[in-house]
Amino acid sequence: MNWEKIDHRMKKALSEERYRHTLGVVKTAVEMAERYGEDTEKARLAAYLHDCAKCLTLDEMKKAAKDLPHDPLAETSKALMHAAAGMCVARDEFHVEDPDVLGAIRWHTTGKPGMTKLEKIIYLADMIEPNRKPFPGLDALRRTCRTDLDEAMKLGLSMSVGHVRAQGKPVHPDTQRAIDAYADSKQQTD
Repeated sequence: MNWEKIDHRMKKALSEERYRHTLGVVKTAVEMAERYGEDTEKARLAAYLHDCAKCLTLDEMKKAAKDLPHDPLAETSKALMHAAAGMCVARDEFHVEDPDVLGAIRWHTTGKPGMTKLEKIIYLADMIEPNRKPFPGLDALRRTCRTDLDEAMKLGLSMSVGHVRAQGKPVHPDTQRAIDAYADSKQQTD
């Protein structure tokens, strides 16, 4: 993998703040991958590219993701749509073929039931990277990320839902299904 080339392209494509965030996600994702026995190169690539479509317009995002299933809620929100578009940009413009990496990019905003370890790492690294503006519960989430990936996902999903609801926006169905899946798995082990 030509990391210098990817770094150069991302630095050019993103705002300075978004690029700094991306570098924080890369650092955090690689650390988490090492901690949890995940492929660090896949984590690095997914982290570098997770926001590769973030600076596109909503129309550009929808065009990039035109071959994906229709998602009415995401198609009204750059915050949601950039993940699906980013997966397509990673595939089409960066020639990423690895389904693990593409899935981690695709699900880093909403989550979904049955996420892979790499998908969880990118979802969480995006939330806890060191350049992230502080929010209530961030320190607790960072601590949990160091000890238990699934507990961290439950906490991260819950915080995400709280943030979305506080803004008066609807919770994405994939996020709700992910939360429900964790609740179901807890009930099955109780």
